[in-house]
Amino acid sequence: MRVFSACIKMMKRHKWVYLLYFVIFACLFLIPVSGGMTDYGAFTAKNPNYTLLNRDGEGPLVKGLIQALEANGTFVEIEDSEEALMDAGFYQAVESIFWIPEGFETQFWAGEEPELEMWQWPSSASGYYLQTAAEQYLSLVSLYRDGGTDFSWEEMAEAALKSMEKKTEVEMRQYTDGAVVSEKIRLYQRFLPYVMLLLCISGVSIVFLNFKNPDIRMRNLCSPMKPFSLAFQKLLYVCVVGSSAWVLFNIVGACICLGDWNGVDWHLPALFLMNSFAMALVSVASALLCSALINSQNTQSFVSNIYALVMCFLGGTFVQLDLLGSGILKIAKFVPVYWYEENVEKICCLTGFGVENLVPVYRGMLIQVGFAAAFFCIYLVINKYQQQAAESFGSVRTEIEQ
Repeated sequence: MRVFSACIKMMKRHKWVYLLYFVIFACLFLIPVSGGMTDYGAFTAKNPNYTLLNRDGEGPLVKGLIQALEANGTFVEIEDSEEALMDAGFYQAVESIFWIPEGFETQFWAGEEPELEMWQWPSSASGYYLQTAAEQYLSLVSLYRDGGTDFSWEEMAEAALKSMEKKTEVEMRQYTDGAVVSEKIRLYQRFLPYVMLLLCISGVSIVFLNFKNPDIRMRNLCSPMKPFSLAFQKLLYVCVVGSSAWVLFNIVGACICLGDWNGVDWHLPALFLMNSFAMALVSVASALLCSALINSQNTQSFVSNIYALVMCFLGGTFVQLDLLGSGILKIAKFVPVYWYEENVEKICCLTGFGVENLVPVYRGMLIQVGFAAAFFCIYLVINKYQQQAAESFGSVRTEIEQ
């Protein structure tokens, strides 16, 4: 096992590189955690901040609209100037801004449909919630107005407000025996592919680069060691790197999230382990493929970082999948990290462990294994070509020559 021992020795020479990647991973995980985690295990009503600029009179319709907004949000007084409103929206001091234009109530009671000017923070659910409340109030008043009732304007506004006072209780039900997966566990599992790809690609390519030295290659060809034995020991080293990364980071994750695992059903950590193992196979196959394409130490650092970043950005590691556009999602499906991240979300949202619940998760794992097999086959083809081509003995700069 001389080749395997040599690989381990060369890997130990770069232990500081692996430590640096571990620190980067720790920062990626700890910074969001230190900012506070959101608890998704319970439903709580929220009153978003808003401001209202009334450029009309204090009629019954406007007074009722003000009361409807106060019942569903928190009023924030802001100066009626363009600069102040822009600052409030930019710094998210308010999530909605309402303008009641002049003559609004007069046009409404005349049977017209005047437009209530509204602005909400883009993609803000709270902003749309307030907008819906305002539209619901005006819609109810218009129903009383057009319904031929004998109500006065004040009575119409009061009736609409009473209709909006009805509330519905929201009950959160859980159909599994264990506790809900915490956001800390979800976040750790999301960032795991990035560091696994970095460590595996760096750990394999740095070592394999030395075997590309022309003098070492010719010496290996002249040695009594069979090519199969050489390839087997190198592959064994790759398996050790991948399995070590998988075991190490799962142990670290278990220790960091130790308190969050209390009460969690045992099926969930088992599924997380299986999913991360499939990702470890992808990382190992990616490391082999990248090592076949790298010919210098400078290229090695560039390729490993770019490959991991592109894979993780497209796969949804740094940006959640539901925030990606439809065009990017179509491309992301050709990236193995996408199926890993999708599996993480599916596992966290499991409501049972029947066949119909687990089949999509197992399908995602098999797709990852399929990507790993495809990468490994491409590596074998490239490696076979490099062994037979005379150009493969060209200039290759390694750390041995430096």
